Amino acid sequence: MTLFRRRSLIGGAAAAALAPPAVAQRFRPGKPFAGTELKVLCVVATQFRAHEARLPAFTEATGITAKYTYVPFVNMREALTAEMVGGTGDYDLAIAMDQWVPSLTNLFEPADAILRAKGIDTAAWPRAFIDTCTVDGTIYGVPSRGHVQLLFYRKDLFAKHGIAVPNTWEETIEAAKALQAREQMAGLAVPYARNNGQNLMVWYNFLWGRGGSLFDERGQPAFNSAAGLRATEDYIGLLRTHRVVAPAALGFTEQDSVNAMAQGNAAMVPVWWWVRAVLVNPRQSRLTEDQVGFAPLPAFAGAERSTYINCWTFGITRRSRRKEAAAELLAWIADPALERDVLLDPKENDVVGLQWSTLRDPAVNARFGGMHLYAAEALTRTRAIAYTPEWPQVMEALETAMSEAASGTRSVADAMNGAAAQVRRISRRRG
Repeated sequence: MTLFRRRSLIGGAAAAALAPPAVAQRFRPGKPFAGTELKVLCVVATQFRAHEARLPAFTEATGITAKYTYVPFVNMREALTAEMVGGTGDYDLAIAMDQWVPSLTNLFEPADAILRAKGIDTAAWPRAFIDTCTVDGTIYGVPSRGHVQLLFYRKDLFAKHGIAVPNTWEETIEAAKALQAREQMAGLAVPYARNNGQNLMVWYNFLWGRGGSLFDERGQPAFNSAAGLRATEDYIGLLRTHRVVAPAALGFTEQDSVNAMAQGNAAMVPVWWWVRAVLVNPRQSRLTEDQVGFAPLPAFAGAERSTYINCWTFGITRRSRRKEAAAELLAWIADPALERDVLLDPKENDVVGLQWSTLRDPAVNARFGGMHLYAAEALTRTRAIAYTPEWPQVMEALETAMSEAASGTRSVADAMNGAAAQVRRISRRRG
């Protein structure tokens, strides 16, 4: 039996060229763990529901069953921390968002040896995704759910007015001004309110595009350098100088920005790729699929394109009493054929694909209009933020500074310099 359903969306020769090594080769022969039940702590996501629906094939190949416990995102950090501090080892695998991994290393079993034993090559993923699974040189799991950013735009309005899809932020501003004048809507929707760092997620690309960085080689704040201040002025300038973002965006969360486009009140929104499903869902949006286009996230003229990423790590828990059986399931989760099968299932609408073979797969890109190739282009150069256990405090300082600069209560320089001083104090407390 094959572990995943065969599909005829691409020709046989192309399919053979793209086919990954059979995951069955990674399983221990003879089903030595038959009868074992694994317990998995998982965030709510359609992708993992789709995985769970495919577990019977895994069970047939290994004799292992798995029971998923789903936790909403807002409660997931607490659930992971509770399992790390007071857990009994009932959960064999768990998943954690990138920002949390450095503070949860006592929850996860180091995975380097497990990946080698299972023949799982980390080069199968873009380096940025692997970096989010790595703390102080140790890998704690595999990238399993992640997001890149794209520019979503009103395809119908761009065509109506003969406006080219922008490649640069400069072109984005000009397109936004033209559409704003002709359609009586905001040209662009961007969040500036404090909410778990959501007002920073597009700004990171401005920072990198201007040649800036969050920290220097000594780990000290660099976001208030000349390049950092210029990038922040550019980002705030969308609202305060060019006025292509609605004044209400001062209170916008990411969801508010998405809703602005979905309800016909904005022509463009730079946001995560999973939002496509929201923008074309008649229960959530006034737009149809024919009205929604997407393109790579813009760059500054002459600068390389980037995308801020979000990534979730699936790993084996330290307290698991079934680690060898858990390694079989981790190998199954890491198989690119599982990722591809979910993406090509017409009953599924999840866009997540993290491995190079998936991102460049012709059938996947045919289904999603080239979205994954756009992601692959940006991922060849993008970087991952080097999160530390103190990151939540750092993020709070930064998002507060951004909110202050956007509202005009402090100048960009004063706000970012104040945030840098606060981050240095946080760093000293750590030392």
